[in-house]
Amino acid sequence: MEFPYGSPYDAKGGKQPKLHTKNYLFIKDDLHHQQVSRPGNPEGGMLCQDCHTSIDMHGDGNIFGTTLSQVEIECSDCHGTPTALPWDLPVGYGEEFQQAIESTPRGLASDLPAFMSFATTYPAEDGYLLTARGNPFGNVVKKGEKVIVHSASGLDFEVPVLKTIADADAWNTQNGKVAMGSVSQHMETMECYACHADWAPQCYGCHITVDYSEGKTDVDWIHNANARNDNGLTADNELGTNGLTSAGKVSETRSYLRWETPILGINGEGRVSPMMPGCQVITTVIDKDGNTVAENVIWKTPEGPGLDHAAVQPHTAGRKARSCESCHDNPKAMGYGIEDGRFLQGYDKGFVVDLETATGETIPGQYQVQSQAIPDLKWDLSQIVTRDNVQLVSVGSHWELTGPLPEEMRAKMERTGLCLGCHQEMANEALWSKVNQPGWASNDAHRDVLNKALKAYAAEQ
Repeated sequence: MEFPYGSPYDAKGGKQPKLHTKNYLFIKDDLHHQQVSRPGNPEGGMLCQDCHTSIDMHGDGNIFGTTLSQVEIECSDCHGTPTALPWDLPVGYGEEFQQAIESTPRGLASDLPAFMSFATTYPAEDGYLLTARGNPFGNVVKKGEKVIVHSASGLDFEVPVLKTIADADAWNTQNGKVAMGSVSQHMETMECYACHADWAPQCYGCHITVDYSEGKTDVDWIHNANARNDNGLTADNELGTNGLTSAGKVSETRSYLRWETPILGINGEGRVSPMMPGCQVITTVIDKDGNTVAENVIWKTPEGPGLDHAAVQPHTAGRKARSCESCHDNPKAMGYGIEDGRFLQGYDKGFVVDLETATGETIPGQYQVQSQAIPDLKWDLSQIVTRDNVQLVSVGSHWELTGPLPEEMRAKMERTGLCLGCHQEMANEALWSKVNQPGWASNDAHRDVLNKALKAYAAEQ
């Protein structure tokens, strides 16, 4: 993930070398890429083309409004669900777009289309698995009760199949068993990576200055692309040069960076998905005479302020998924902003940091604004919707279904205040002394008490 610091220092006290002009912070790689495999599989990571098909990368002959539409694969194509093996799922499962799909099992393919013959051809075994759109994977096969991925690296991996795990009750954790095996709504309404993408890069605020004064110029990549030579090369092809320039020097920075617990929303397929800031552009423009003609302007879209959040597959899957609390007890996950959006307030007015009276009047006659005002920014950039169901920013621009979590879903999802269900009685010494035995209780002991309370409640009904 891009970050500004360049740490840790090297042996000479220098910062990390820049890669494509940026410094980076390593968080954690996707489990599919990790060299340490699950038991029974060879050591070594998978490659992008082991999952993504040629149609994903090169299209199917249709011109889509976004390349996202070309992607034909879903996690369930290989892993299935706790109640269905991959070949028992219908075509379209996972990308229903809120439309009814057929219930007929998609089955397996015994043959590959001609265009796949140009690549390595693997034996069909008991059949090639099919993608969500019904096209065969040339490298993923059913072999007995197993699903095998033939990696382009030359390694073969056995895929963990959810129904096999569920039937054998071989879940790694109780959380996984509950989240996937017991709460059916999770599998029916969510992308798998809504939980298993355990982080996402989040760059909040994209502050842009375009300065046309004093003949300032900058690289113009559009000008470069439109000025090809007869040999097809552009002016920036020579090493050490950036090619053609045009008027206006552009500089960019951000408000703040995060990586943990991405916001959740609805993606274009109508499923719950991680969200991340898209372009949250806040612009200042200085004309050729040095006059500021736009200062910290947020441009408008038909949905309102042009501060975008977009649904994303972060490709940061982890074997240990997000905790229940990171969604059900986290206002950020529901779109209300970090800590309910209660910080980073007042940027619409700006800040002066100087001597002041008790009522906030600045005492010195001469002072400077420490943090400039962004007139239309009346909320934290991590907030996309209010608890009154007012959408604050643009959420997705390519897909009709994309948006914040619906109000009804947020109401059902939030599980705050559970602690007070019991601990509000701590002031009642007669009652509390009976349950507070032997005193301090561990997390497991708390769960045991709540489980007993649930069973006692059920017995009363």
